Amino acid sequence: MVINYTNSDIFATKIVLLVFMPSKYKIYVFVLLSNSVFSQNFLGITGSNYSGTNSLATNPSNVVDTRQNVFINLATVGIDFQNNYVRWNAPFSLLSFSTQTTPNKYRNADGSKVIWKPSYLKVSSTGKDLSIFANGEAKGPAIGLDIKKIGLGIGIGVRYRFMNSLTKASDEIGKTIIKGTKSEDLIGNTYQNEHGYLNSSFINEFYGTIGKVLIEEESMFLKIGASGKYFASNNYNHIGSKNFDFTIMRNLNDNTRQDIDIKNVQATLTDASTFSSLQSSNFTSQMTELTGIGKGFGGDIGIIYEYRPDFQAYTRSNNRKQFTNPSKNKYLYKIGFSLIDVGFIKFNSNVETNALFSSNDIILPQTYQKFNGFEQVIATTNSIFGNASANNNSFIILMPATSIFTFDYLLKENIYVNLNWRQSLLSSSRRGILNYSGVAIIPRYEKKDLEIALPIGLENNYKNLNIGVAVRYYGFFLGSDNITGWINTFNPRGVSVYAGAFIPIYHRLPGSPLKCFVVANPQSYRKKKFRR
Repeated sequence: MVINYTNSDIFATKIVLLVFMPSKYKIYVFVLLSNSVFSQNFLGITGSNYSGTNSLATNPSNVVDTRQNVFINLATVGIDFQNNYVRWNAPFSLLSFSTQTTPNKYRNADGSKVIWKPSYLKVSSTGKDLSIFANGEAKGPAIGLDIKKIGLGIGIGVRYRFMNSLTKASDEIGKTIIKGTKSEDLIGNTYQNEHGYLNSSFINEFYGTIGKVLIEEESMFLKIGASGKYFASNNYNHIGSKNFDFTIMRNLNDNTRQDIDIKNVQATLTDASTFSSLQSSNFTSQMTELTGIGKGFGGDIGIIYEYRPDFQAYTRSNNRKQFTNPSKNKYLYKIGFSLIDVGFIKFNSNVETNALFSSNDIILPQTYQKFNGFEQVIATTNSIFGNASANNNSFIILMPATSIFTFDYLLKENIYVNLNWRQSLLSSSRRGILNYSGVAIIPRYEKKDLEIALPIGLENNYKNLNIGVAVRYYGFFLGSDNITGWINTFNPRGVSVYAGAFIPIYHRLPGSPLKCFVVANPQSYRKKKFRR
């Protein structure tokens, strides 16, 4: 296979065949892998005791024994991007670049465009495979109810998830994306046994959650929870290759072009989409769908243990019944464990899966134009390979099953330290939706009306150091799990931002004589209680 391309453009591969786009779009390959507009982790808010249904994606047990009697989520959105290969190395921040507020000294004479330099992206020299994740979500309307009398919590809601990943991609693919085919470092070299896997999907997730208090005895508290999910999707794309070779060569007739000889291609392409190109209407139409060409089911399950050494300060007995103050956190520490995103989606129609096996083919210049969605990339690729065998049978993809361990410790009044450890359980070299592993320490100051959290994490499979900040004021919050990406600190390899609004309706204290929970129980009360 021979590919000719101009100097003004960049050789950008998504996996086996190399996908082209103009050089001005180069940075968006790594900043917004495919126009991702949502976020997934929300680490600065999900550990809060006041986050309501926003914490159910971490552990469904959070639906019960909440500070709110009723929690109404209005909306939550964000963006999140991680990569392990290239760092932002420009003298201006990504925030100023994305908002077009870059200082004039970095622009052309009339100030209309930023003068881009290759040095603004710093490429890894480790030689390891690259991985890019642009995963996320928008949380739509949701409601949670906490029924203290019977120790039961229930919640229902909807999430819109847009998940993209490029994993197990060869180091040489990354170099070619960033440096371009005109790079003197790459011309003349032959690269063998290249590989990589790209997955992209937009999913509606409708969920119902139930939680129950199992044990509430003196210092011991235990609760469990489970969520059932229904998935609907009109969009899934996959390009994967376990082997191909390529060589970048100068074009003999035009030295402003490069030829790329690709051989020994073994790849698969999957197009399960009702869309034909990348449009904003793709997102809005998908978000209103109750069904789709892909449908499936899944669930989460979780358990939380709390150690409450000062339980007497929060409990009272009246008429042989014990009442617990519903407005206060009562634990010294709590431990949680959950399995989330266990499930599948089956695509039945409008599906095309192709197996590609080729030793030599020719792609003419400008075959791949400006990136306008993976659907067009796959369609163009299929038109090139005359030996591609189409298969319209249904297929199943798995959701990105993940285990989550959390530990929350009360240092002193209103000050907590949270540990959040997420481990992806499925292979990253597969057809399906992927997520990355990570661990974070999150100190926070937490009150009913105000909360400040500072997540510090190792993300993207423990490769990226992220530092963030999140603030909640009553029912509004704004945060980032990686603010360094916006303010240009430590040469960041990712960005994150999220915001949301909710309506909390808090539990009322019991009527007299039980409302003075803040007063320590007298000694006589303790003795009487323990004799029972």
